[in-house]
Amino acid sequence: MTGSLLAFEQFYILTKGGPDNSTVTVVQLIYMIAFQGQNDLGVAAALSVVVLVALVLLNALQLRAFRPEER
Repeated sequence: MTGSLLAFEQFYILTKGGPDNSTVTVVQLIYMIAFQGQNDLGVAAALSVVVLVALVLLNALQLRAFRPEER
């Protein structure tokens, strides 16, 4: 699940966002804000921190949900 949130290269190389931004991922959005058009590194850094927190929480939930039962 976390790998799908971090997908960037495949979509960027194949479609660059696709028709009408239909294949833009979160990481691609951060890239576009930081280096294309807006050139706003502060907003991109803040979005990166939000993604990091979300991934840590998601991984913690997955580890808790899929750990084996204690005997």
